[in-house]
Amino acid sequence: MNFSIHQGSDSCPVIMHVPHASREIPAEVAADFIATDAQIAQELDRVTDDYTDELAKAAAEQSGCAPWMIVNNLSRLVADPGRFSNERESMDVTGRGAIFLKLGDGNLLRPLDMNVADLKAEYYFPYADAVSKLVSGRIQDCGCAVIVDVHSYNNQPAEYRIHPGKLLPDVCIGTHSVHTPAVLADEAARAFRSAGFSVERNTPFAGAYVPVDYAGNTSVLAVMFEVRKDLLESDETRPRVEAALAEVIRKAVDISRTDMGRPL
Repeated sequence: MNFSIHQGSDSCPVIMHVPHASREIPAEVAADFIATDAQIAQELDRVTDDYTDELAKAAAEQSGCAPWMIVNNLSRLVADPGRFSNERESMDVTGRGAIFLKLGDGNLLRPLDMNVADLKAEYYFPYADAVSKLVSGRIQDCGCAVIVDVHSYNNQPAEYRIHPGKLLPDVCIGTHSVHTPAVLADEAARAFRSAGFSVERNTPFAGAYVPVDYAGNTSVLAVMFEVRKDLLESDETRPRVEAALAEVIRKAVDISRTDMGRPL
């Protein structure tokens, strides 16, 4: 299966979304790559959100809320479920849309004239449909859905060009103007700061994932978390990250049940 769905409680509106944790590339997909093995290995290091599947699982278990979870089992070099495949996806023109044609350094991953329709049909759309179905189920059972999008990133200040020469923030919280109520962003920041982490919003990454079918639907709340990878590699900091994310899940459940938790 290209993705795994972990069933949660019917009374829990939270969906943990883990799209970029895998490095798995089916042989039939890799056969179309024109990049070298060394280039592909470097790109996997650049774009894989290492440890996020383990983080989401641990936080879900510690939360006591039994959230739902969807985990992409394939690398985003196969298809990137975090991208949109309609007119909202401006990344297509850069070769970094739902199907990557280019590497992060601008070199080619696939031929620029490659027809990617089959890849989208097999790998991209089934995942997007599965997320939409999960959201629909949470709205039906709980009256709302809360998507908690989990990512990690390398400490590469030169690449992201913020705070030159300094570490990137421990945690970046991504928000959406429609789908992220202020109280959810505030409580998320508070949970991680209380655990001893530096937090910034929408820096170096911005936004939160909401399926295209639910864009503008205020029954769907969303927030994104980007955690620096070195914090997830350390036995000292990883448990604190897990506990903070578990606290966010609990807060998200409570917030979703209040009028304050519904964007206007």
